[in-house]
Amino acid sequence: MLTTAMQLPQKPVTSAPFLAIAAHLKFRATSRDRSGSALGVLVDASGAPHHLVIAARGAEGTWTFTGALPAGITPILLYESAANVLRGGELNEDGSISYQGALYTIESSLDGNTRTAKVSGSA
Repeated sequence: MLTTAMQLPQKPVTSAPFLAIAAHLKFRATSRDRSGSALGVLVDASGAPHHLVIAARGAEGTWTFTGALPAGITPILLYESAANVLRGGELNEDGSISYQGALYTIESSLDGNTRTAKVSGSA
């Protein structure tokens, strides 16, 4: 089951299979946030989008991809920095993602009326 926009948790769980899928995808910018940063989706080699959604699993939900968005499900756009972490990172036992010498998590957030996924991290 996928969650609707009002039910989105702040820090969904990231899984190793999810990162394995993301590693084979490319970032495609589709819009910009209010400050001008690129937002977009991950696409496969054919250009088909893999929409980022949160599955209602566990207390925080779990990041997942879907090819087609079911009715009532709000798409979550990725910041390019979050896409880079997902595509190039490795999952740690604590659920954080190691990427270029730092630890990150991917958080859901709201930029105006747009649901986004952004990185939160420590060096």
